[in-house]
Amino acid sequence: MAYNNNPNRAVQLILEDISGGAVIQKDELKNGATGMLSEGILISLDSNKIGHLTKTCRLWNDIESSATGIRVYKSHEFKVGDIVINTIKTATARNITAIDTSAISYDQFTIGSGFGVAIDTGAIFIEALASGVSGTDASYKYSPDAVGVSEFPINLQFENSGFGLLVRGRVCEAKMPYPVDATLKALFPLIRFV
Repeated sequence: MAYNNNPNRAVQLILEDISGGAVIQKDELKNGATGMLSEGILISLDSNKIGHLTKTCRLWNDIESSATGIRVYKSHEFKVGDIVINTIKTATARNITAIDTSAISYDQFTIGSGFGVAIDTGAIFIEALASGVSGTDASYKYSPDAVGVSEFPINLQFENSGFGLLVRGRVCEAKMPYPVDATLKALFPLIRFV
């Protein structure tokens, strides 16, 4: 059992992790091999044990069902070509065709057509596998398996940039770099989010 008494860390208690951790698939990130990743990211492991970031973002303001301009908080890793859907999958998944980063407080995604439902401020979006689907027909592109653990931010310029992988323990939600909601937290019954 490992405790972390540093209040600035996302991971507060490690009861179980995945031995060896995982390296990150960097080309899926908006800054590719030039950015940094912080502790507390959600990671999905593929069959080769390569880690993929589960991309999420938080909606900046309410949107109507037909809206094609979506404002989100800047803390995200989405890029043009990614597909987004709300975590509860009531919306229809849509491709991001453009991202305007010129505003100070938010980024604006452009999508080809509306989500088909109105969505309230603060809703969490996640990367989807396919566009044009919703409900039980929709899937997350990378469903998270673990929370990334790293004592220091990971510099993606180095080869084999990797993370430890927490599967049981305690995480400080406010210190996570990307947003989560009740739907995502329910995927981690052995992790307590505080």
